[in-house]
Amino acid sequence: MPWPMVHFVVAQKLGAPEPPSPHLLIGSIAPDAIHVRGKITREQKGITHLVHDGRLPEANLIKENYLHYLNLKPEKAWKEYIYGYFAHIYTDLRWVQTLYANFKEEYIEDEENIRYTYNQEVSQLEFELKRSQHGTDPILNKLKDSEGHSIPLFVEKSEVEQYRTLKLEWLLDERNEPKVDLIYFTLDKVETFIQATAAELNTLFIPSGIYEHGG
Repeated sequence: MPWPMVHFVVAQKLGAPEPPSPHLLIGSIAPDAIHVRGKITREQKGITHLVHDGRLPEANLIKENYLHYLNLKPEKAWKEYIYGYFAHIYTDLRWVQTLYANFKEEYIEDEENIRYTYNQEVSQLEFELKRSQHGTDPILNKLKDSEGHSIPLFVEKSEVEQYRTLKLEWLLDERNEPKVDLIYFTLDKVETFIQATAAELNTLFIPSGIYEHGG
């Protein structure tokens, strides 16, 4: 699955040219907030991502759930948060279908090291995106005081805000950059993926009416 910066940049593209709201941004990483519970199973993580039988949901099911939760509350902050939440799941789906699938096909090293290689590259990618994307600093500043929401059966408000803080601290600590060359997840490939995924989301979620510019 992609790490936070990919989700933040997708969120940045969704409402363009308007900047993403803090609610959209924190929502875009909320499904992964389950990690603050400590050691979790794949099945537990799968619940927050609508995984069934070990597979991420198809686009239509993501949209159905998105529209269901979108209409539970009238507040714009809630709707933007829900947009971010289900955009995260769709982004994960497309990542698995495209860049990650290609990575598994192209990987030529010892199979036992595939997880290590993946983590090293996506860690590096976080810092490459942070440096290359216009408007990253304002996005991260918005996140500092962003407010999460509880979603029944998925995540609690406190979990989302704790996860947000942990991810920000990690991103802002340059010692976490592995300083490796990107081979499988190059910046060009990932930027193309982000643009395509945001465009698909603007079509998939267009009934929301949250943004005048497509989102």
